[in-house]
Amino acid sequence: MPCLTVPGSSRPVKTIPFLPAFQGSAFRLHCAATRLWRSLPIGRRSFRHKSNHLKFFSLPFYLLFIAAVFLLFSCSDSEPSIVAVEENVVFDYKDETSAPQVRFSVFVQPSSSVLRAGEIRTFHPESGLEWHCQSPMVFHGGSGKDYVGCSSFFPPYNSELPQGIYYVYYKDLSDRECESEFSLNFTPEFCLKPYSELPYYVANPNNERIALYNTDGILIYCGKRREEWNDNAAILADYGTAERMRVCYVSGSLLFMLPFETLQKN
Repeated sequence: MPCLTVPGSSRPVKTIPFLPAFQGSAFRLHCAATRLWRSLPIGRRSFRHKSNHLKFFSLPFYLLFIAAVFLLFSCSDSEPSIVAVEENVVFDYKDETSAPQVRFSVFVQPSSSVLRAGEIRTFHPESGLEWHCQSPMVFHGGSGKDYVGCSSFFPPYNSELPQGIYYVYYKDLSDRECESEFSLNFTPEFCLKPYSELPYYVANPNNERIALYNTDGILIYCGKRREEWNDNAAILADYGTAERMRVCYVSGSLLFMLPFETLQKN
């Protein structure tokens, strides 16, 4: 089975280590729970005996607290599943006259924390092609939804990107895997023509998006062109650190990225 690996093509997921008290045995969990419980006034009673202050815990509350801690960590480490899939076919134009470089991106919304993301792979059963991304990137979407995936899945050299049904597999840091399905469909002629020959329903002002990048190549804005952005000077008035711009057109799951433009004041 042909396999394309994408090692380090995207920013690695930054993982946050668990507290040492919760990494090992039940004894460590017991000790951590005891220290935390002693800082709480609930369930703690004290009485005076001569000059000493003796404190003890109510056993029912103590057991309830231990059970709650176990429940909390067991729920946070539940089996992963894929809630949603966001896929795009990307047509990347390097200049005005050449055909685009074609790739696809896949991001999944896992049911568990994206901090536990380990690997993303996709499979096209009809062609037998499989792609691996061992360093997935995290995308923080709207409404508090977090996605993890890869934006740089390329077809084999000198080959076309296959269309049809794909499967995406998400694996967490515990090597537990889940899967979902998506499809890629596009007009084949788009892969052969320069962006000046894009049809009107693609190169439509309603479909236009502006992407601004700073001197380090970091994306600092992506969205619709503002009404007051009639020239580069107007854009730089709002985003003074912007150095380059790309005009993009979005049509369904298709993304057309025009060549970079250098922003210079008129």
